[in-house]
Amino acid sequence: KAIGANAGYVRDLLDPAKNTMPTIDKLRAIAQELDTSVDYLSGDSDAPEVVRSEVTLSDKHIDWRGPDRAEPGIPLVGTGDCADLEVCDVSGDMIQIQRSSFDPDHHVRMLQRPPALRGQTDLYAIYFHGESMEPRFEAGEVGIVDPRRPVRTGDYVLVQLNGGDSDDVVSVLAKRLVRQNAQEIILEQFNPAVTFSVPKSKVTRVHRILQQTELLFG
Repeated sequence: KAIGANAGYVRDLLDPAKNTMPTIDKLRAIAQELDTSVDYLSGDSDAPEVVRSEVTLSDKHIDWRGPDRAEPGIPLVGTGDCADLEVCDVSGDMIQIQRSSFDPDHHVRMLQRPPALRGQTDLYAIYFHGESMEPRFEAGEVGIVDPRRPVRTGDYVLVQLNGGDSDDVVSVLAKRLVRQNAQEIILEQFNPAVTFSVPKSKVTRVHRILQQTELLFG
């Protein structure tokens, strides 16, 4: 009855004298209702259990990337051209160094966070200004800064400068760190090539500018 057959069909199927064989469609239907296989019913297999694959097909879209977790963007803070800063180079001569204005409270826009930097919420970004670090940093490029990463000799850094009478940041330097001690920080710029020092009394913070490999791989 389950496969749509009448009593006569079942009687003929069970009569050895008639040797009735069901069609392939009927055989499949019988196997499905008896929860066995066509091979078992036809004598080609001794195992009545149906072999089931662990792999299934589904029309439902599966997002292999996992759930979409909202990640905050990286704020691009306000920077701009600023008056030069007079510093002392390693030979003792006073020179002029390019610096940029800095307004951490003004966000120009929010940048999309690279996957490798997910969960790092203290990051901020700046525009590079001037030509002092070309060709490493071109004017108008964006650099991402991580305040939490330790600063090491040879790193590219963002030095936040105060006005001398408080720790309030008034400008920044984007340079390469040569070395530092309790009294001063020694920095390098590429264009024009010069190594110079800034008194620690004028430095509020030194933050690391992330390199490309860190942006890609964390």
